[in-house]
Amino acid sequence: MAVKQLDATHQKFRGHLGSGKWTLCVGAGLSRGIVPTWLELTRRLVNETFGTGLSEDDFKNIVSESAWSLDSWIQSCANHYQLTGRATSEFFDLIEKHLYSDLRTRGRSAGLEGILVNVLDRPRNASREDVARVCEFFEREYATSSLLAVVRVLLDAVKHDRLPEAIVSFNADTLLHTLFELYQRNEHYRDPPPHSHPKYVLKTVLRPLDSTKERVPVYHCHGAIKPKPAAGALEPRDSRDRLVFLESEYIRVATVASSWAETLFMFHAQTTSMLFFGFSMSDPNMRRWLALSNQSALQDLNAMTGLKEMTPHHIWLTTEPAASGLMTLRDEALVHLGVRPGWMKDWSQTEVAIRNLLAL
Repeated sequence: MAVKQLDATHQKFRGHLGSGKWTLCVGAGLSRGIVPTWLELTRRLVNETFGTGLSEDDFKNIVSESAWSLDSWIQSCANHYQLTGRATSEFFDLIEKHLYSDLRTRGRSAGLEGILVNVLDRPRNASREDVARVCEFFEREYATSSLLAVVRVLLDAVKHDRLPEAIVSFNADTLLHTLFELYQRNEHYRDPPPHSHPKYVLKTVLRPLDSTKERVPVYHCHGAIKPKPAAGALEPRDSRDRLVFLESEYIRVATVASSWAETLFMFHAQTTSMLFFGFSMSDPNMRRWLALSNQSALQDLNAMTGLKEMTPHHIWLTTEPAASGLMTLRDEALVHLGVRPGWMKDWSQTEVAIRNLLAL
């Protein structure tokens, strides 16, 4: 079977995802430029925990030489907290501090850090004026980000009945759903009165017992963490106790049969076409789940038609490699997972590519 290259921006593939059920699966790359990369977050955690002053280049070299995964480095920080008598909750607070530090710094410079933190935790409780101010802040500071590109696509998808069956997030931050609702409210206020709240279509799901109530679920299968508001305010609504940032948690997810994360991922992988964005596609858990799903699909295909292979139906949205010869390699590297790349020239084409695939 020859795997045909999929140019995500080409007219030929317009509506490739729009004709059936699809699931948006997002990774850390979605929030790049707004919150630290996983490597940078790990460096900051190590520096504060152990009192080191490792530069970006120094830490990158040490990680490369050690061949340890980043969750192993984060686990060492958590171990240090435990060995020095501090609570696990204190370590989660440290993760929160560094996860949102860049965003809070920009908010402080704009004179609305407090408003920003409160709105990110409870967007529906924000006043109309605060919603407008925070939206203006993100447009001014992060207009070209992938996160806002995806938010704009989802807002349009509501109007054209092209929303995904679910959004599966592997991120600790909750910015996608929060900003979607803020932008939805801001657009709603431009319509003729009376103004109350728009019809909300997404629902953050932080734990297995959460209910979606006929809205599109935004699953945080690796846990989620929100910035804490000022002292005396209500605690943030998150699932920091379920964060799969530590090696111990990652191993637990990998070894427990039919964990929540695996079950929901496998269901959507087997019943929808998945669009992966913000991933390197190196996560071993996700690769294992995709491989199992693809094997099941191929068995069903063979039983029904006698065929033993099919064109991968999941798409990994990514940029073309600098070396042209690597395109064929990458086109064929994920076939056993049921995934093929959806190519873009660069990340600035994110919104154009997703719109094209959904025929928006």
